[in-house]
Amino acid sequence: MRRFFVKEIHGTEKAVLITGKELHHLRDVLRLKKGDEVIIFDGKGLEFTGKIEGLGKNEARFIIAKQLHPSKESAFEIILCQGLTKGEKMELIIQKATELGVSRIVPFVAQRVVPKLKNEQIAKKTQRWQHIAIEASKQCGRGIIPVIEAPATLTEVLSRWSMNKENYVKLIPWEGEKEHTLKDILKGNKPAGCIALIGPEGGFSEAEVNQAKEKGFMPVSLGPRILRTETAAISIVTIIQYELGDMGRKG
Repeated sequence: MRRFFVKEIHGTEKAVLITGKELHHLRDVLRLKKGDEVIIFDGKGLEFTGKIEGLGKNEARFIIAKQLHPSKESAFEIILCQGLTKGEKMELIIQKATELGVSRIVPFVAQRVVPKLKNEQIAKKTQRWQHIAIEASKQCGRGIIPVIEAPATLTEVLSRWSMNKENYVKLIPWEGEKEHTLKDILKGNKPAGCIALIGPEGGFSEAEVNQAKEKGFMPVSLGPRILRTETAAISIVTIIQYELGDMGRKG
């Protein structure tokens, strides 16, 4: 059954209006009609089945039939802090990380970041990334959409996410780490959550790794091969979800 995102659902009303991009997708792309059954969700946990009662130029009227209680959110929180990348790589990372169950994505600027965002571009980019997270959540059945934060500096990210997260494992994959592997760190560990710090396309400098270590992040190796930033992000989230989250468990 097709799913549509509606930002505000109170759960007490009988009818809900679907507008904007979701209306365009429903009416013009999927060509759904009056009487078709769909699902709406608010990205914060509310989800309902029902039928399209009417279609207009600016809205579709949805009649609620019943509330759903899907259990597709991981109880293990993963926060992905991602160095800014060029082109569509950032969009790929956000899409796949959403599918894999991360709760928050924090883009950041580091020393070797290639793209340079101007102030007027930041809001537009963040809005675009949030839309990608919404679309990925619709596709994979998630009821809670991960938050995509506006880009910050690495220093700001380290200061913020090293605070009040004492029972979280904090990881920074780095090709210069030869002693600790991700497998070693996760084995037998039962933290409340994980914060993964992924370098940009140019990688982290040694000074940045030391800065992260001072804030409680542990450098880890992801193996003998140097991975692209998008591969590293998707790989580490997958491995963490398998070892500590809900991958490999019955749905």
